[in-house]
Amino acid sequence: MFLVINGIIIHTLCSRPVFRETSRYMLLLNLVVADSIVLFMGQLLYMHGAFFIFLSLCGFYVMIGFLCDQIAPLTLMFMSIERYIAVCFPFHHPTIVTMRNTAFVILCVWGLGCVDMFVRLMLIVEFPFHLLPSLQMNVYCSSTALLRGPRSKLYETASTIALFLLSASVSALSFICVMVVAVSASTDKVSAEKARNTLLLHMFQLSLNLISTVGQPISRALAALVEPPLSGQIILLVYVFLG
Repeated sequence: MFLVINGIIIHTLCSRPVFRETSRYMLLLNLVVADSIVLFMGQLLYMHGAFFIFLSLCGFYVMIGFLCDQIAPLTLMFMSIERYIAVCFPFHHPTIVTMRNTAFVILCVWGLGCVDMFVRLMLIVEFPFHLLPSLQMNVYCSSTALLRGPRSKLYETASTIALFLLSASVSALSFICVMVVAVSASTDKVSAEKARNTLLLHMFQLSLNLISTVGQPISRALAALVEPPLSGQIILLVYVFLG
């Protein structure tokens, strides 16, 4: 259902010139595409849950998921900056927020995601390959099963905290600056209120993304307390409600 809704949004944003020529809508398109890939990979892993797959295929699925997971908070951060510029520097907005700069920002976002993916890829060397002579997973494919080493867990914790602290700080500062400008007598009140509401929406989206990120540790902790059949059901429930 969510993939269908995202598909409609993507088609709408791509089909109309007014959307294709507006920076904030192109950032929104980037966000929806990344979220759609994450949803698709989650469904793909769920369908593969009926059997064990090869390590290389599992690694590909997990790394694509990690890549797209980083896109949402980074894109929301730049969307907040765009609204900050629109309200606080309205006369400079057309020259700063151009389609060329927007394309550069989107490339930087995916570039940072690729760097994170390659770091995680190098951490796969901690995986006990000697236990899988046929290179077929003996457990269901997941990031937990693939990245088992202490350095992997340390990097995941550090990168997640750093990413969300950066995104949340930028979004919060943008909101504060817009609120300061909104009380000024020299600004467009309607535009400032719209930007404030948009930034509140971005922070809400960021909080949902954070909840989704912490869903995996929650499911691991709950699954460790029960029997294997029930643990699989718990993981599924956590995925549905927090994924």
